[in-house]
Amino acid sequence: MEILLCGGGIFVIVMLVIFFYLLNTARKKVPSAGAFGKKNYAPVYISLADKPMSILQGMNRLKTEVQRTETAGDKWRWIPMLIFFAGIGLALIDVLLLLLGYFSLIFSAGGLALWVAAIVMARGIRRSDSLDFSPRYESLKHILYTLRDDLRPGSTFLGHLDLTGSMLPTKVARSAKDTQNRTTNYYRDEWLSLKAKLYDGNVLRVSAVQKSKKRASYTKRSRISGKYKLKPEKFKGSAQDLKVRIVINPELYQVGSSPILRHGQNVGKYTITEFSTEGGIINLSASSPFEEVEHEHILNVIHSAYSLLERKAA
Repeated sequence: MEILLCGGGIFVIVMLVIFFYLLNTARKKVPSAGAFGKKNYAPVYISLADKPMSILQGMNRLKTEVQRTETAGDKWRWIPMLIFFAGIGLALIDVLLLLLGYFSLIFSAGGLALWVAAIVMARGIRRSDSLDFSPRYESLKHILYTLRDDLRPGSTFLGHLDLTGSMLPTKVARSAKDTQNRTTNYYRDEWLSLKAKLYDGNVLRVSAVQKSKKRASYTKRSRISGKYKLKPEKFKGSAQDLKVRIVINPELYQVGSSPILRHGQNVGKYTITEFSTEGGIINLSASSPFEEVEHEHILNVIHSAYSLLERKAA
């Protein structure tokens, strides 16, 4: 009798563990934070080499396909729970037989097999859950839509949108060690590169770069115990850099005699750090301490650079 009670207790514990696991899996995955408290987004890389509306339609189609895949998984999300309860039903048949004086584990074994199948199916459905798209994905759509009418007829945008991650090993620009021999990696992530030949003959180039710092993990000896302990990685902050370059069409434009931009001026979330108009080319660099900069601030910097042009008299 004690063996049956012990076995029944273990069975109930296993059943509860599987139940709460399947219940958690049946719920939609909540976006988790990364190693440094930042939200994880879907890794996306898009090459820009087409007309504006073709690029926008492709981006919309990609997002729709991802959402359709996730929606298809949602239809089956609660099926593993139903399979789980079916397994409980089979196990109860053995309990009923035991009460009638017959010892059997055949139906319980079948119920256990159903539970294993439910767990496998639940894991497969959970993999259909997709990460959210980065806000930069929508920002690029707004930028392309705003600039679409300024593009020279028949020409295309050129560049890329890189949302695969700002702190990948391939994006380490340099590494440095401090006085305690701790290594800090400096990352450079050019997440947006855009070139466009405009309707008025000017050539526009835009580059958005995220610069991040991360101190690598290291071992440190404890002053009390004398043992070595592993210290985890530490995020040291990041900033956004924006570069705008306009090659002027000399037949139509010239740089204004009194530029309205100056070093240190704030344009939205950006602060101008470099500015020159030598050789008929406007070069403007700006930086921002914010982790994310919305598309309107990028467009404001582009507009500020373009406002330096004066149309030549006919």
